[in-house]
Amino acid sequence: MSNITDARRVAQMYVENDTLSTRLSLHERYSVNRYGWANWVFDQYTFAEGVRVLELACGTAAIWKNRGPRLPGNRHIVLSDISPTMVAKARDLLSGCNGFSFERIDIQDIPHADASFDVVIANHMLYHVPDKDRALAEVRRVLKPGGRFYCTTIGKHTLKELQPIYRKLEGKACFSYSENVSFTLENGDGLLRRFFSQVERRDYLDALEVTDVDDLMAYIQSYNEVPDAASDELRALVKEGFSADGVFRISKEQGMFICHTLRPRQSRV
Repeated sequence: MSNITDARRVAQMYVENDTLSTRLSLHERYSVNRYGWANWVFDQYTFAEGVRVLELACGTAAIWKNRGPRLPGNRHIVLSDISPTMVAKARDLLSGCNGFSFERIDIQDIPHADASFDVVIANHMLYHVPDKDRALAEVRRVLKPGGRFYCTTIGKHTLKELQPIYRKLEGKACFSYSENVSFTLENGDGLLRRFFSQVERRDYLDALEVTDVDDLMAYIQSYNEVPDAASDELRALVKEGFSADGVFRISKEQGMFICHTLRPRQSRV
């Protein structure tokens, strides 16, 4: 079983290789909800004039591309990632865009002062973090009173149609199972309420309808450790999952938690 909080595995996925782009590509091509995950996520954000934003694990930063008209002019947005590869990709993508800076940051040790940001964002990343309590304490520390923390994650039943395939190959390859993910839509509320005064969950309805076995194989291999010796058997099992109309239908569960910090009470005169 693959442990997605393992530092070696995280480095393989995001530092040594850009496996994120492979996964994003599959979701962009085959998602049933054509509005798009990135558009929906961005719709949930609220940015006031003069906002200071910190995004942790920004990845390629594709969500910020062409969003200028929806951002306040007087803004400062720090896009960060633990991977220098991702930071470089984000910087290249947004080259020439005003109001952005780029840093390498570990969420467990954020190098910014207390109450530095109005908004902190951490999308699809907390399940990679070994010490979540430390990470969330750091997020809470750098948020201003009245600030918001936006974080997205998956549900434990997402990609459930792939799980039986993985189990048939246990011992031959190393797989990650959604049901074992440490930060999900099911348990995230309880973890977050230890640090934030209000937590709201919003779900995004979607599914995958994949029509190309090579694309699905690339996706699976992007986050699982599949040796060459098991690749042919995996491909055969994946092919069996395609229906008579040539589609592999896969469930998706994903959503966002919006967390609030309380403003200090004003004393009465």
